[in-house]
Amino acid sequence: MIRRIAASVCALVVALTLAVPAAASVNILALEQQLKCPTCNTPLNVSNAPSALRIKAYIEQKAADGWTASQIEQSLVQQFGRDILATPPKSGFDLIVWVVPAVLIIAGLGAIPFITRGWARRSRRASPTVIGASPDEIARLEQELRRRGD
Repeated sequence: MIRRIAASVCALVVALTLAVPAAASVNILALEQQLKCPTCNTPLNVSNAPSALRIKAYIEQKAADGWTASQIEQSLVQQFGRDILATPPKSGFDLIVWVVPAVLIIAGLGAIPFITRGWARRSRRASPTVIGASPDEIARLEQELRRRGD
């Protein structure tokens, strides 16, 4: 008898867990940070433009209807285009936006030793410049030194 009650309670808990709407699994704030307002190009979570408020209400409604975050995002991309995404996707042609800066930084860091070696070689090869003084300048310098010495 106790086993049947325990099994029934466990089955009820599992059924209630599965029946909970998917809205609890959608992090609305995180989704709003990943999307931009089409009017002011700021993240939805900080925008108060009328279009941003409508999109926020749409997100909340779809989350309450049980949509996942990716379904909501794809729906908004279909409606507004990829410009609604705050960051470009990390696939396809948009991967260039993520890869090129990293490659440039690595190439720049790799070039530092070669550049500094070139600077060091130039400084070693450069001979000090000897400036010759004319006899008039030497005489004037000696005269100034004598006058200061007195």
